[in-house]
This record gives sequence, structure tokens and C-alpha cells, in this order.
Amino acid sequence: MAGQRARTPYQDAGPRPEDRAFPAQRSRVAGAPGGPVDAAHAGHAGAEPSARAPRTGAARRRQQARRRGGLVAACSAVGLPLLGAVADESGGPGVGLLFAAGSVLGTGVAAALCSRPGRWWVVTAAPVVVLLAAAGVEYAAHPDEYRGRNLGTGTLRWVVEAFPVMAAAVGVALAVVVGRAVADRRRAVPDRRRPDGPGAPTGGSRRG
Repeated sequence: MAGQRARTPYQDAGPRPEDRAFPAQRSRVAGAPGGPVDAAHAGHAGAEPSARAPRTGAARRRQQARRRGGLVAACSAVGLPLLGAVADESGGPGVGLLFAAGSVLGTGVAAALCSRPGRWWVVTAAPVVVLLAAAGVEYAAHPDEYRGRNLGTGTLRWVVEAFPVMAAAVGVALAVVVGRAVADRRRAVPDRRRPDGPGAPTGGSRRG
């Protein structure tokens, strides 16, 4: 009829089975529901949850270990000076050798077990904890002697008597912190030199 385009026998027969689909058509067929799925993509999708689960469990265990270490560090930094001061006060007037040993040992243990951000907290808080432990135990044992003007005199005496212990505690904390920093740096150097370390060349940079 006039105005209609004539159809060729090839168009009337439709697409032949031997005709190949374009790459875009093949990608749509592969991604369609029920269509063939790429084996590599399927393997990656199946392995991702299993690889993520151990990683999450390891991070959770590290977080729990970090919390336990922080709790033990806090108990050591505060508890050991108090125990030493109480033991000295029960054996005689004023704090002495047991208080000094408990303060130095507690500060060292706290610096060894705390996290990296908590190291400087241990160093800066050590003199305050030592002074409060000595003053608190002394005041609790003899509250009548530190009333009125005697409280100022007693405070000055507490600072003078606790100063050597405070200095020793800070020195031990600094030594432990520096030792941990050096050990961490030495452990990081072999990891960088390992073939599979962060600085190792990737497969794309190798030349055949």
C-alpha cells in the first residue's frame, strides 16, 4: 500500500538464532533475575560475610582486652598506693616504705597495662594520686589533729613528705612509657619490611 515501507524477507523472518547479542545486551541478561551469574562475583559475594565475621570477632576481642587492661591499670594506680598507706598507718604514725613501694609499683603497672592514649594520663595523674592517697589516709586516721589552722600546716607537711614518692612514681611511669614506645616502634619496622606488609609492592607493579 502507498505510504507504508516495504518489509524485507529478512525482517519478516525475525532475528536468527545465530545472531550474537551485543555486549550491553549480554550484561543485562547476566544481571537479570534468573540469568547467568558471574562466577567470580558469586564467589566474592559468598566469601564476604565469612571474611567479615572473623574480622568483627577479632576487633571485639581486642576491645574487650583493652577495657580489661584499662580497668586493671586504674585499680593498680589507685589501689596499691592506698593499700600501702593503710598498711604504714596501721603499723605506725605516718606513711613510709610500704606506701612508697605501693605507689611506685601501682604507677608502673598502670603505665604498662593502659592503652596508648592513657599513658600520659598515668604520667600526669601519678603525683596527684600519690598525694591524695597519703593525705587521705593520714587525715582519716587523725582527724582531730587537722582542724582549723592545723589543716594548712598538715597539707604543707603532706606535700613535703610525699614529694619524693611522687617524683619516683612519675619517673617509673615515664620509663615504662618510653620502653613501650620503643618496643612498638621496633615491632612496626619488621612488619613494614615483610613482603606482605603495608609497603610491599602490589601485583600490578610487578613487571613480567
